[in-house]
Amino acid sequence: MHLFNCIWQGLLAGVVLSLMLGTVFFSLIKNSLKHGYKSGVYIALGVIVCDILFISLGILSHGFAIFLKKYQLTISVIGGIILVIMGIYMFIKAKPKIHEGKEPKKNGPYYYFATGFLLNVLNPVNFFSWLAISSMLTIKYDYGIPDKIIFFTASLVSIFVVEILIAHFASKLKTLVTPNVLKHVNQVSGCIFFLLGLKLAIGPFF
Repeated sequence: MHLFNCIWQGLLAGVVLSLMLGTVFFSLIKNSLKHGYKSGVYIALGVIVCDILFISLGILSHGFAIFLKKYQLTISVIGGIILVIMGIYMFIKAKPKIHEGKEPKKNGPYYYFATGFLLNVLNPVNFFSWLAISSMLTIKYDYGIPDKIIFFTASLVSIFVVEILIAHFASKLKTLVTPNVLKHVNQVSGCIFFLLGLKLAIGPFF
């Protein structure tokens, strides 16, 4: 019964985290619409690898958690500024290029993997979310490290599946997407990146 609780709680946490309307969510939709399903899969893989790193450091490295907490303000400001710049660039370059008679050039899998990884790592809130969950599991449920491993494994599986589904359904809409629609998607994504970056950069001061 305890094993079942670890699994279903982890799965539920993963669904909630993956459906948060952050930069990764909109990047999945934007790239899957423009470049197809596989780009979303590689972005999701980058997110998962970053989350594994965060979870491992959160559970096993008390010193790293203290370091991040000490420099949380600096990390938030730098990460926020980078996201703001990305948002402005995406908004300005929102109009898709028209490629007559041929498919637009696609970036390689490493590009999309790095995109997912960097979008996750640039937001320190992600690490502290995992750290808070880990602390709650210890305090409220008295979970040991083996229990946490099961919980977080279920969470990561859930996140990966949900993000792949998001990419899949977004890619199915590709044939219905006109350059004008894609322009608006890019603009919305740019605004989300800008606003979340702004919140990260100036939020700690208020």
